[in-house]
Amino acid sequence: MKLAIISHTPHYLREGRIVGWGATVREINHLTKLFDDIYHIAPLHDEEAPDSSLEYSSERITLVPLKKYGGETLRDKLSIVTTAAYNLNTITPVLDEVDWVQFRAPTAMGLYVLPFLAVRRKPKRWVKYAGNWIMDNPPYSYALQKWMLEKNYLNCKVTINGWWEGQQEHILSFPNPCLDDEELKKASLIAKSKDFTKPLKLCFVGTLTENKGSSLIIDALRDFNDKQSIDEIVFAGGGPLIEEHKKSSVDTGVKMSFPGFVGRQGLEKIYSDSHIIILPSKSEGFPKVIAEAAAYGCVPIVSDVSSVSQYFGEKSAFLLKDISAAGLKTKLSEAIKDREKLKHMSANCTDSAGQFTFSHYMKLLKIKILDV
Repeated sequence: MKLAIISHTPHYLREGRIVGWGATVREINHLTKLFDDIYHIAPLHDEEAPDSSLEYSSERITLVPLKKYGGETLRDKLSIVTTAAYNLNTITPVLDEVDWVQFRAPTAMGLYVLPFLAVRRKPKRWVKYAGNWIMDNPPYSYALQKWMLEKNYLNCKVTINGWWEGQQEHILSFPNPCLDDEELKKASLIAKSKDFTKPLKLCFVGTLTENKGSSLIIDALRDFNDKQSIDEIVFAGGGPLIEEHKKSSVDTGVKMSFPGFVGRQGLEKIYSDSHIIILPSKSEGFPKVIAEAAAYGCVPIVSDVSSVSQYFGEKSAFLLKDISAAGLKTKLSEAIKDREKLKHMSANCTDSAGQFTFSHYMKLLKIKILDV
């Protein structure tokens, strides 16, 4: 079988080789176990590739480049419209050659790609909706895409994060995969060896933006009463706030480091060294980094949004209902004061991470989507 994937995943050229956003590339690499050839139809950017980008592991995966679109300025936003004709003309011949197509939503491109797929008879299709399915006050484009998928105008299965009241039969709950079996085995061994009696290492993994809540961590730690219990916090990720955070961190009294975006090996080192991962996001679908870090025994302090609590409940995570510096400070104090409880939660985390393996995801795809 042949598969086309349509997504907004950024790709780059690095020393003449195509690389893409690491988390998505890893997932697609595993899809070669189910498909003979895969065509990833996605934007090709002309900037330098971040360290988190990876090369595809198989020559059976081909990038079909789209024109990039979107951004902060009015001109950037208009590019969603001005690139539509070119992008559709690029997508069409690929769809004529494949057996299946997966569209990864939500993205601005979905405003024209979803209606385009709805009027086609072939190929067979499914949609992976990676965002927050029950988001309050979503952007108009996201709300419209969700409405189309709920009404099933594409006549296809839709995979989402979590389980929700009133969920239609064609809307399927799928965990967001991020670990292979060997990684999980290795991570579990590291998790068991962690010492929770000494000052703890914390980490944040993601883009440094207001929406991701990285500034709340710095504000919380500035006024934290038990700073001697914290050895260091690592902010793994780049973004518009990185330089501001470096300046703000100086007077917190807590050691903070900002390595920027790091590759897979760098992330594994951070997870291996850390005891707690903090993610005070305002909105999420289900961040893969929670499951990745949990496999290494990192206990999440994470916003109670979307499906997060369905996968990591009170036995394995500290859930932030008050997404503020004060709320974060309270949860961090709770985590640090009872080390035996924290160690027990760490063990629960490694157990919960087992549902996020690529092998489990492939089995679900075969049974519930591909019917093979």
